[in-house]
Amino acid sequence: MPGCALSLSTFSLMPYPEMTVLAREAEDAGFSGLFVPEANNDGMMCCYLIAQATKRITVGTRIINIYQRAATVCATGAMMIQEQSGGRFLLGLGVGHRLLLKPLGIEMGNARDYLRQYMGLLTAVLNGQQIPNLGYRFRVSPKRVPVYFAALTLQSARFAGEVADGVMLYMCPPERMSRMKNAAREAAIKAGRDPMDLGVTMGLPVFLDDNLEAAYAAARRDMAFYLGLHFYNRIWAQGGFEAQAKQALAAAERGDRAGVSAAMTDAMIDAVALAGPASRCLERLAQYRSAGADLPVLVSHAVSGDYASAFRNSVKIFGKAN
Repeated sequence: MPGCALSLSTFSLMPYPEMTVLAREAEDAGFSGLFVPEANNDGMMCCYLIAQATKRITVGTRIINIYQRAATVCATGAMMIQEQSGGRFLLGLGVGHRLLLKPLGIEMGNARDYLRQYMGLLTAVLNGQQIPNLGYRFRVSPKRVPVYFAALTLQSARFAGEVADGVMLYMCPPERMSRMKNAAREAAIKAGRDPMDLGVTMGLPVFLDDNLEAAYAAARRDMAFYLGLHFYNRIWAQGGFEAQAKQALAAAERGDRAGVSAAMTDAMIDAVALAGPASRCLERLAQYRSAGADLPVLVSHAVSGDYASAFRNSVKIFGKAN
């Protein structure tokens, strides 16, 4: 799956028919993949809808939260989408964030242990294995479902390299991305797997606008949410922004969203996102490619217009470089 992929956000609350229109436009522009997150939506149903509306493009979740969907339900849904799409579906899984699970009444526990257990059951169902004491078997898709793990830490990247088909990274500076990719592939080798079979996607927030300051302002508005989450905050802290990350986390813990945004410098935005005029964004994308980004996944954000316009702008600008 060479080239570039796009993420199709549901946070804009766009009507689902409009989502399929945008998906077809991305496919027509030559993008190789289209990924859907899961938060205020059903990621699997969105992928099914997009798969029905397209013919060529890879469709995937980025990501399904394993705490919010039983492994058996996830596996059977994935196989259904895989059959109906003609083998174009990719299942991206992740553990989410403790802070976001708690309001839903979900206790995270040991996330890595749960992911290992979840993957064991998911794989068994995908492979048509009999589940002990269940009493019935699951149907198996004739086309295999590739499974990727979201990873924000080196340990998670290694686990993906050990048991998954690929790893999904997000908001990493190029240097960290390279370390994560190498860690995953080293783990694959230790597990007796071919490291070159391991796919790596690199999620990149995009704030396209000729006015750089407006792009930075939009980035502070939208990325403050991530800076206030421990896992992402740690990425910035380890990337040379320890003081700012500490300030932002303190603001987040007291519920001061404006304080989190104020702690985010222009350099912090540039470290993990594409912001500003098209030429600047394309140059930064090229740097990620040079650092080893196998499949950049562009996550469009509105700067001055609405989300659909921002998505179409990404299709126009990055489609030329695809």
